[in-house]
Parts: sequence; C-alpha cells; structure tokens
Amino acid sequence: DKICDMWRYHVEIPYVHFINTPHTRVETAHEFFYREVKRFQASLEKAFGDTISDAALKKAIQVYNANRRLLKDVYDLRRKNPPLISGVEALEIVLSSMVSLKEEHNKLLSHLLAEVSGRSDPPGGGVRLLVSGSVMDNTELLKIVESVGGSIVADDWCTGSRYFWDPVETGGDPLRALARRYLEKIPSSFMLNQEDRFAHAIDMAKRFDVEAAIVFVLKFCDTHIFDAPQLTEELKTIGLPVLYLEWEHSLSGLAQLKTRIEAFIEMVGGVQ
Repeated sequence: DKICDMWRYHVEIPYVHFINTPHTRVETAHEFFYREVKRFQASLEKAFGDTISDAALKKAIQVYNANRRLLKDVYDLRRKNPPLISGVEALEIVLSSMVSLKEEHNKLLSHLLAEVSGRSDPPGGGVRLLVSGSVMDNTELLKIVESVGGSIVADDWCTGSRYFWDPVETGGDPLRALARRYLEKIPSSFMLNQEDRFAHAIDMAKRFDVEAAIVFVLKFCDTHIFDAPQLTEELKTIGLPVLYLEWEHSLSGLAQLKTRIEAFIEMVGGVQ
C-alpha cells in the first residue's frame, strides 16, 4: 500500500490529498498531470475555504524561481578551487530551503552570498567529488567523506541539485506551467527518463571539475538500486572512478563505510 493510505488508516490527519504522478513525459502524461494539479488546487480551496488565483500563483512562482536562482549561485561557489563552501554546508542550505518560507530564505541566501564570496577561511580542499543517489537528509555521511580527504563539490540528489535546478516558466497559464515543470524537471529514478538524469550527473561532473564520484544508494530504494549500475558505467565513460555505497537511515555500519570511503579517496588521490 502507499504510505499515504497507511497514514489515512492509522493516523487522524486533518487534510490528506494524493497526487497521481505519471512516470513518463509524453503529452498525454502532461495533460493527465495538469488535471491532477488542477484537482489538487480545487481540493485545497475546498478544504481551506480560500481561492488560489492566477495572480497569487504567478507571485509564488516568482519567489520560488528567485530561490532557485540563488541556490544555483550558492552552488557556483563550489566551482572554485578550493570551494568556498563544503558539501555539508551545501546540503544544509538546500534542506533549509525546503522547510523555510521562501521569502525569508531568499533574504538569508542573499546575505550568505555576500559574506561567503569573500570568505577568508574556505573549507579545506581535497579530491573533488560528485555524490549521487536518491535522498540525503543526514550530514553525517558527508562529514565522513570530507574528514578523510574528500571535497564534495557537486551532487545529483533529490534533496540537492535536482530539487531546484529547473525554474518554472513564466507567462501563460501558471498552473499548467507548474504541472509541466514538475513533470519535466530532472527526473528521479522512478521516472522512465534515466538518460536525462544521467546527462545531468555528467554535466555536474564536468561543470564542477570533478575527479571522482560516490553513488550513495539508500537501502531498499529499489528504483535507485536498479539504475545504479548503469549510472556507474555512464560516469566511468567520462573517466571518473566511482564508489558504490548502500546506506540506511539508522546509519549503522558507519565505521565500515568510513574505511571504504577513505580507501577510495586515497586511491584516487594517489593516481592524480
């Protein structure tokens, strides 16, 4: 059963709405998803007794697009050598954007960019790494990577670049633009568009001058486990050494993971 169905059965939640999401991007899928988003809008209006106008949607799109641009500016700080922010800091910044009011987060990002651009004590350098996977919401693994000589300068995560990389197009029907953006954004592994995701990972590796990659796969995340071998081969075609690691939210076996990460980084550093 879907998680939301279990919530409905076991927990009293004032409002739950499930959005059916297609796994392809053909035009019929776009039309279906637009109707799903429109149904969601109607459900919200009914549940909360308010109207979501086109003007309100357009204003929200502007604010969210500004947040996406600022996050990309933050990521550009990682292109420098050494990068001006660490991988741990970058993850914390993106995660904070998911739980903050966007207007407030935009102000914080603007202040951050002004301060960090002239940072006199940037994080230590190291082997420049791309990290890839599904979600990453715990900084402990990244702290391990950056404590043993790794420098995480790029990512391909649902909780990283894939979350904010693509803006919503402005002009025209804002609801249709939202539906199109969320179906066309850089896909996760559950979508049948692996080529687009692999292309994004390769682009990030080249854009950020990456020297190696670590593919973190959350245990029992079947879709990412399924396409990890192909992603690994795609990254190897551009000359990147790749380490595949499975992890779980309990973070058990950290010592073993640290040993493998440290050995991998030593190997990459030794052949430069």
